[in-house]
Amino acid sequence: MSELPGPGVDASGRLVLDPTPNVIAIIEAAVKRQDDLRLKDAAHFREIIALREAYDEKLRLAETNRIDAIRAVDQGNVTRASEVAAAQATALAAQLQASAEALRVQVEQTRIQTADTLATALQPLQNDVAVLREVQFRQQGEKSGVVERRSTSTDTRALVFGILAFVGVVAAVISPHIK
Repeated sequence: MSELPGPGVDASGRLVLDPTPNVIAIIEAAVKRQDDLRLKDAAHFREIIALREAYDEKLRLAETNRIDAIRAVDQGNVTRASEVAAAQATALAAQLQASAEALRVQVEQTRIQTADTLATALQPLQNDVAVLREVQFRQQGEKSGVVERRSTSTDTRALVFGILAFVGVVAAVISPHIK
């Protein structure tokens, strides 16, 4: 019983066609669809890349403009700070000059007052020195051989030289303050 099988039939007894050409057509359609999708996907990917490049360029340009604006503000601040510093330096220089002039006037007034005070303070000493000189000249005019007078004359000379030395020391101390 080796009968060859005949064409296939379906449940209703109708002849079943070989599905191969049908399957091949479906597979070819599916492959074509996948190829089309791949091409569309590649085109879409290139479009996205082009959009990103354009957008990145716009971002770079915007960032450059932002940084330039910040630099302009910074340069304006530096210029303003420089102007303020120059104004402060000018004001300080004027104040310094005014202070120096006021100090010079004060020193001059103090010098004049010191000179007047010194002259007033030295007047009694100068009078005493004049009296002592007068006494000394009188004593020199009188020639006396008395030992006691000599001793008094020596004491007077020592006193006169002591006073003169004192006046010299006072003058040396005060003279740097008088101009």
